[in-house]
Amino acid sequence: MRPFHLTTTTAALVLALLGAGLAPSAHAQSARGACRADFAKFCKGTKPGDGRVLACLRQHQDQLSADCKASLETARTCADQARQLCGSGSEANAPDRKAMRECLQQQREALSASCRSQLAVP
Repeated sequence: MRPFHLTTTTAALVLALLGAGLAPSAHAQSARGACRADFAKFCKGTKPGDGRVLACLRQHQDQLSADCKASLETARTCADQARQLCGSGSEANAPDRKAMRECLQQQREALSASCRSQLAVP
C-alpha cells in the first residue's frame, strides 16, 4: 500500500467523486464517517470547501485513526482509477460532476469492485 498522500488534483477529484451525484452506498457512508472523529479532533475550525478539510487531514496524517487512513487510501485509489479512465480536468478546474458520473457509469466494469462499491456506480 502506498503511503497516504493527496495532491491538490487528487483531492479535487476525490471530492468530485464523492459529490458526483452517484448514489452513496452504505459502505461509502461509513467510509465518510471513518474520519468524522479525526476531523472533530484535528480540524474542528476548518471550513469545508476548496480542499481545506483534506488539506487539514493531510497535515495530521500521522495522527489519524487507522479507519480514517484506510478510508482516505481507498478514496485515493478510486480517484486514481477514475483519473485513468475518465481524466481529471486541470488542477484549477475540478472535473464536471455530470461528465464524471456518465464516464464512470460507462467504465463501470473497468473499476475495481471496491471502487464500484465505494462510489455505488449503478
